Amino acid sequence: MSAAVLQSEEAISAEAGHAERVEQTLTQGFPALFFPPALEAHFLSHAESARRRVITEAGVAAVVLFATMVMADVLLTPDTVRFALWMRLAVFAPVVLVGLVVLNAVRIPWLTEWLIVLAGMFAVSLTALILLQSQGRWAIARLVEINIIVVYTCTLARFWPALALCAFTFVVQLGLASTLPDFTGVLALNTTLLLLAIIVFTLYGNYTLERDERLAYLLAQREQALQDALQMSHEQLARMARTDALTEVANRRHAEDFLSQSWAHAQQRQSSMALVMIDIDHFKRYNDHHGHLSGDRCLQAVARALSACSRRAGDLVARLGGEEFVLIMSDIDHASALAVAQRIQASVQALAWPHAGSPGLPVVTVSVGVASMRPRPGSDAMQLLKRADDALYAAKAQGRNRVCEMDGHGVIRCAPPLGEDAA
Repeated sequence: MSAAVLQSEEAISAEAGHAERVEQTLTQGFPALFFPPALEAHFLSHAESARRRVITEAGVAAVVLFATMVMADVLLTPDTVRFALWMRLAVFAPVVLVGLVVLNAVRIPWLTEWLIVLAGMFAVSLTALILLQSQGRWAIARLVEINIIVVYTCTLARFWPALALCAFTFVVQLGLASTLPDFTGVLALNTTLLLLAIIVFTLYGNYTLERDERLAYLLAQREQALQDALQMSHEQLARMARTDALTEVANRRHAEDFLSQSWAHAQQRQSSMALVMIDIDHFKRYNDHHGHLSGDRCLQAVARALSACSRRAGDLVARLGGEEFVLIMSDIDHASALAVAQRIQASVQALAWPHAGSPGLPVVTVSVGVASMRPRPGSDAMQLLKRADDALYAAKAQGRNRVCEMDGHGVIRCAPPLGEDAA
């Protein structure tokens, strides 16, 4: 089996496994917002490029937003302005911008998700430090700024990282509410309750959005799997329609279509074409002596040898039926085509495939006929086919195991058989 076929089968198997995981996940559901590991990795990598772009833009916007909060420092806690400017511009901005560079460099999907909330936690921590530096009475009122950070970050984050951010933020809120002086007696409690309400509604929306995103991904993957399966079925049917099932080379129908197309192309380009007709010598005797199962294996071995003899992109090896094969070659001169025919004869004989029923050599041999033509107005591919067939007939009539060629003048010349002395 060829490496290409193996790779194709591995790809099909991988796609089938992926489709099966998608179906199982759709059936079982995903209330915890997690897929099986392989599917989870595919989901994250599938959306990673778009998310990285959005997060990069949102990260730059977050730097600007966090910097503009200095206005609140000026109005409510002027004693912290210098410290706040340092935290916002010299600490938060560089760290976040460096984080964005790292995010775009390493491109690890799960790290991307957690860097979002780490940036949010960093913003909450710096805000807490700024508020703790203030001696003003309005510092407690500025706890509402934490709500903005939570909502902004959770809009970008997935549910579980967002839950971690909310838990961290609520602990910070409790610490600040119990530390900062509350001259009103109600702001500490009210801002804490407000944050709790925002956390509940934000996480609910976050959960719902991610659930819908994951469901849309699964449905899209299932649709893609169905389309891929349909495409593969069409390709397989098309391949079966033009491939000989036993030898896996082209069949007669495909050879005839290919010959007509190649002939028309050669007419346009005024280039030469060649046909090499191959017939396994005394194949009926082979089947009678070795059995049809061994005969099938012999045909497969010969087909592989023919394919190995010509690897040009424009060549086609086909089985015309029974023990007869053809090699169609485009844009080739007669001498080169004859050399290929001789190589075919030698390669098959070199297989040393036992043929106890042969009256000649005790191994499988072939008779080969080769002809070439440059298409002329009014000519057709059947003329080239007939010339090659006539050359093959001459090879068989003169004792088989030889190559016969028909030149442009219709003259047939035959080479002596290979291994004539051994016979």
